[in-house]
Amino acid sequence: MTRRSTIRIISYIAFALAVLIAFIIVNTRSMTVYKQRLEVGYQHSLTELSECMDTVNTDLTKSLYSNSPTELLTLSRDLLAQCSAAKNAVSRLPVSQMELGNIYKFLSQAGDYAQYIAAKLERGEPVTEQERSNLAALLKYAGQFADATDEMVQLVAAGASITDGNVKNAADVNIGALGNGFSAGAKEFEAFPTLLYDGPFSDSVLNKKSAMLDSEAILSKDECRRLAAEALHVTESKISFEADEQSLLPCFTFKSGRYTVSVTKQGGYIKSILYSGVINSSNISEDNAQSLAKAFLDSLGYRDMAASYYAVVNNVCTVNFAYQAGEMLCYSDLIKVSVSMEDGTVLGMDAATYLTNHTDRPAFSAAVTAKEAESRLAPGLTVNGVKSCTIPREDGTEVQCYEFLCTSADTGEDALLYLNAQTGDEEDIMILLYTDGGTMVK
Repeated sequence: MTRRSTIRIISYIAFALAVLIAFIIVNTRSMTVYKQRLEVGYQHSLTELSECMDTVNTDLTKSLYSNSPTELLTLSRDLLAQCSAAKNAVSRLPVSQMELGNIYKFLSQAGDYAQYIAAKLERGEPVTEQERSNLAALLKYAGQFADATDEMVQLVAAGASITDGNVKNAADVNIGALGNGFSAGAKEFEAFPTLLYDGPFSDSVLNKKSAMLDSEAILSKDECRRLAAEALHVTESKISFEADEQSLLPCFTFKSGRYTVSVTKQGGYIKSILYSGVINSSNISEDNAQSLAKAFLDSLGYRDMAASYYAVVNNVCTVNFAYQAGEMLCYSDLIKVSVSMEDGTVLGMDAATYLTNHTDRPAFSAAVTAKEAESRLAPGLTVNGVKSCTIPREDGTEVQCYEFLCTSADTGEDALLYLNAQTGDEEDIMILLYTDGGTMVK
């Protein structure tokens, strides 16, 4: 073989190796990109499954609390929708690898049972004690599976990879058949609201013009600046103009150090205060914080406000207040106040819901007594207290209710049940969540 031929062969081999190496590099990169995309899709589906399982757990809990055919029908339809959404999420995950077969089976049976209950209620048939026992059994399983999916989400957040097989279902639950006579055709409802942080009702009633401010005089920018300075206990020279807020509650917004204050143009009410700093320690009690928050509202002219719930996060206690008309709590008129647990300084407040909804209301009037309403509560609920109140509906109207604070014998949890003071029908159910930082509802 000539020297030229040898060089040519070596060149061909080198070229072939270069092409092969390039192919391997490109293919490896493509596989890496594909794997990353697959992992993102898996993680998204797992998060969706976890959220659906939490809602399934909530709907089953509310079903045990409810004694209203209308409310139970709504809950059953929602339960069916959530089970379907959860099954779709499971179908997008590696079921065998993640050991999700028993979760899928549970969701199928829970969805079937929701259809069965919905069909009975649509026919006007009552839910039996045995069927309530089945719901309690479903709730037990739902809680275990909800915990299991939460653990898997936490594993992923800590760096575990689904594509590498590092995330598996740890809930060893054997699901048996829970009922017969399941029927198809129940319509899917939209998901119920998730966890609420603003007291027993959301602030969805903000999307309307304020009747309270409509007749109030319009103030100048300088007049609002003076009111902002008084609210922060500083001189006007410490207040700088920030913005002219054009909204359903038109305001002038000012800044002073780390504080931002919004004052309504009509009436000159303090709508909100925001603080941008960090609180590093906690030296006062929650009761003290609530007293300081109440005194602050009184100083701003927001009187007759009753504290309902609070939460402590990052050394800041946020207290939710509702307007109290005589003995009746008005849950449409909410104000939140945030207090530093370090020294009791008021850091923030939000009165937008109050300013939007506050009005003179008729006195509490009931066609059914509290005892009569209590008799319509679901079996297994122990009443710990009752109040008269008015609550907002989704359509923007309000209804006077009895608020029953109850404990469930089935779950041991506390809940607030709202029964219409005119008809005795259930209007709403809120499950209480007790945490180290305070009380929340869902």
